[in-house]
This record gives sequence, C-alpha cells and structure tokens, in this order.
Amino acid sequence: MRELEPISFDRTLRDAAIAIERRTAKGEPVQDALPDELFDEETLAWLRELRGKDALAEALELWLLRIREQAELGARRAELGYAHRVTLHAVMEPEKTELPLAEILNRSLARPRERGAYLRSYFASSAELAELVTRLWEERQMFAERLKAPLDSFEVVSAALVPSARSFLADTHAAYETLAVHDAESFLSAALAESAHQGWPARLSPRSVTELIDRLWLDGLRVRPFALPQARGGSSFLLALAQLGRALSDAASALGAPFVLARDVFDLRRNELGALLGSLPVSWAFATKQLGLGSSNTTDHVRALARALLVDARVAAFRVLLRELLAGGPGAVRRDLAELSHTALGFELPREVVGAFIRVRPRDSQRFAGILLAASRHEALVQTHDDDWFRNPRAIRELRAELGEPAPGEPSQDALSAGARALRARLEPLLGG
Repeated sequence: MRELEPISFDRTLRDAAIAIERRTAKGEPVQDALPDELFDEETLAWLRELRGKDALAEALELWLLRIREQAELGARRAELGYAHRVTLHAVMEPEKTELPLAEILNRSLARPRERGAYLRSYFASSAELAELVTRLWEERQMFAERLKAPLDSFEVVSAALVPSARSFLADTHAAYETLAVHDAESFLSAALAESAHQGWPARLSPRSVTELIDRLWLDGLRVRPFALPQARGGSSFLLALAQLGRALSDAASALGAPFVLARDVFDLRRNELGALLGSLPVSWAFATKQLGLGSSNTTDHVRALARALLVDARVAAFRVLLRELLAGGPGAVRRDLAELSHTALGFELPREVVGAFIRVRPRDSQRFAGILLAASRHEALVQTHDDDWFRNPRAIRELRAELGEPAPGEPSQDALSAGARALRARLEPLLGG
C-alpha cells in the first residue's frame, strides 16, 4: 500500500485545488490538472487506512474525493457550459433570431417588457441542456459508487438540510404568496428587485462593492478577484456582497494551515459569511447609513430587497430538494419535479428545463445552510451591537477572528431551525402588501 506523509499530501491537495480553480475560471480543461498520485487507488486506500490514526485523515480523504470528482467530470461540465453559452437556438419571440441559451436568459433579465417572451423561448430550447444535466448526475453517481463514497459524504455537511428545506418552504409559504409569483416572469421580477435602484454605486465592480463595507473587514487580507453579476437591480448588489463575503472567507482561510482544515471541504463558513454580507442591504440601517437614502424612499427600497432575499432563500431550499431528485435519477425527476417546483417557486417547471433555468451545483446544500446560519448570526449581532453592527469595529473583529479558526462542524437541526425562525422574523415585517 502506498505510504504518504499527511502534511506533504495536504500541500499536494492545496496545489491541485488552486489549479482546478484557476483553470475553471479561465475556461481551460481540468482533466489533466492533477498529479498521478491523486488518481492512484492506493492513495485513497492509504487515507482510509489512516482513519482514526491521524487527525488529518478524514479531511484529506474528503478533499481528495472533491478534487477527483471535479477533475474526472470536468469534460462533462465543459460540455454543459458550451451547450449553455455557445450552442445557438432558434428564437421566435420577441424577435426571430438565433441565440445561445445564456444570451436568451440574459435578455429576459435585462428587458422587463420582453421578459415573458424571452423566457418562453428559453424554456422551448432547453431540453438538450436538461438532458446533459441528467447525464452528468448519472455519471456523478457512478463516480461515487466506484470510489465507494456517497456524494453526500463529501458534498453535504448535514443530513438535516433536506428536512430543513422542506420545513422552510412550508413555513414561508404564506409570506411568499404575498409576492404574487405565478410564472417565471413574475418570479424573475421579484428576484431582481428592480425598483430598489437608488443609492447604489454607479458601477458594479470589486472596488465599488468593497467600498460598501468598512475597510476593517479587509484589513490584512489579500482578497482575490471575485466574479460579479451584471447590475440589473438591487438584488445584483446583494449577490455581489455575498461574493465579497466568500472572497473574504477564502482570503482568511488561506492564512491557515493545514489547507484541508483551514478550508472546509463543504464551504459552509464561506457561504455563511457570504449570506451574512449579502443580506446587509435588507435593513433600514444599511439603506440610510451606507446608501444615504432618506426615510421617504427607504420603505419601498427595503421591501423590494426583502422580497428578493425571500425568493433567494426559497430557491436555495428548492435546490437542496432538486439535488435529491437529480441524485435519484430521471424517474424521480419525472415523478416529483412539477409538484416540487410549484411548491417552492409558485409555478411548475417542465422537465425539459431541469437543472437549466435553475442550476444545481455540488454545494448548494451549504448555500442554503449558510443563509439560515447567517440569519441567526445577524440576529445575535443586532442584539449585541445594534442594527448597524456592520460598521462596529468590535463586531467586525469578532467575525474576522472566527475566520481564522478551524472550519465549523456539522450544523444541527436545532441550529438550522433557529436560523429559519430568525430569517422569517427579519423578513416578514418588511415584505408589506
């Protein structure tokens, strides 16, 4: 059996993770990004033999599985990306042309008056992409079976997330009904928060996003460039702040060692901090003190953002449950997708757009967990430091200090339930009629 040294192997995994991330960002193939020792079955056997003998063994194994899955299925994901961004489809409305799916969706987001027509074109053209998504999940399941490691073992931080997602959808059903979402067009309109357009920077860039928070958040960190959405409505800035939070978490974890302990394989902490910063604008304190809005226009602004955050949280819960359907195979999708999408989104998604209109990623469960845990943290910070805690040096230092600690453990059902209650308590008074 192969004999390796845990600390050296940790550095190998770190370098491989960085290489995959860099290649993915550049659109380059990732299949050959890993050294041969990571594909050697004796390496995995060595790690499993090391369980209970070395504190790093479990984290090393989980990271190895994560990295191997990314590399071995990189070609399939590249095929998906090509089908979404490059392959042309005939568009019949609102204009006759040929466009890739990504551009059809972009136009539906950017042109409110023509949104419904573009969405109809998108839905009519997505069947091939949905088939590729289904095939990817079948291959992912085969990968997991071959390595004798269920996907959940290195992708889902807690088994409590599936029941938590179901409970959250049920508990926020009445609040969601106030948004009057009954089709894809009204869904996107609520998600974009287009009416919350005042006070934001003129341009959406890494610099303009970081200027929305206190410099103390960034003190001593080398934050790497992070992807940003196009500025289309108030929710774009929520997404941008969430991306900044994840980048801050990554920068802080990069200071720690070993890699597999400093950087949680489940990405829970980075998603919690992302959700915490991403939800900051859903408050009067942020609207008035950071954006400079007056009391006369703050109510409508915050209400639109609160509605967008509720949509985002319910979509995150939907993704957790959709992941279960995709992992269960085409039969589960055919049987349950219509009911699940109607419950979560307010309208039925046809099977021909599964995994296309709302994409499913390996760590979506942690995105949902991060939203709930961030709601509890926001509630605690308000109680301790007041509603403008995000400007309080003591609060910022408290959060920064946590980023340097080992990754958090599995969130309990009680912690997730408390987060769901905190999120409802925060959003429901803001939603209005």
